[in-house]
Amino acid sequence: MAGRILYLLASCSLALAEITQLQMTDCGSSSDVQIRQVLVTPMPIQIPGDVHITVDGSLTKAIGSSKMSLSIHRKTFLGLEVPIPCIAHVGSCTYDDLCTTVNQMITENWAGIMGNIGNQINTMLSGAGVNASQCPQPARDLHINDFSLTLPSMPSILSFFAAGDYHVNIKVNENASGRLLTCLDLQLSVTEHKEPSGWLFGRRKRRSQN
Repeated sequence: MAGRILYLLASCSLALAEITQLQMTDCGSSSDVQIRQVLVTPMPIQIPGDVHITVDGSLTKAIGSSKMSLSIHRKTFLGLEVPIPCIAHVGSCTYDDLCTTVNQMITENWAGIMGNIGNQINTMLSGAGVNASQCPQPARDLHINDFSLTLPSMPSILSFFAAGDYHVNIKVNENASGRLLTCLDLQLSVTEHKEPSGWLFGRRKRRSQN
């Protein structure tokens, strides 16, 4: 019984702590991929809602076909981290070839939401002069300035993305050599966006429509 109570307390506390600024730590990236700054606002990220992304980085040499592995854990107040599974290509997943991942995301519309997100990613990258399907990617600077990405409501299949604090590890390895290109540890927070409700807010809404 005590174990069950602790589990319930941990589960209920997942949404209590909030990280107010994206925290990024390099965990062993090569000099070929330099990511100097990543800003994500608002923080916590609101779902559904718009998230604004700023990136400053560069490739110092051409990069060919590469594999990206995501490891996502949700934090609890007990100091434990609950692993997030990979479902419908979303979560702690491995994407075997970044040259084709965005197009695959769009054509297969993973989890019923990732097609639209993939199209937005293409728009964001093309605005920075990057073709997501080009392989190899040539050496270049990458500057994304306050791009607004619209996140939809989570479908029931992705209900494990509850509000709370998350630890995300991203690793990118070159397929030909297996060499580690990028390793980043991110700390971020997610919250559920809810429209104001109740008698007072409903009355104000009716007045605005008159």
